[in-house]
Amino acid sequence: MTSGPFDVEQTDRLLSTTRAVRRRLDLSRPVEREVILDCIRLSQQAPTASNTQKWRWMVVMDEAKRSELAKIYGRGS
Repeated sequence: MTSGPFDVEQTDRLLSTTRAVRRRLDLSRPVEREVILDCIRLSQQAPTASNTQKWRWMVVMDEAKRSELAKIYGRGS
């Protein structure tokens, strides 16, 4: 399936098999909600311990809230 300037099927395959995906992403560019939901769908293909599938997702679109959450998560590492 080709949509836009790249082959979506090929991109999904690459992103789902590449170890360091974050190095290839433009984190300064906004991401559409549909794309985020599709990424979550793809991520659910990964195996889980004991096949439990206890996934939890939090998608935060507000920049100020993301910044505050980053501070909280930063304290935990």
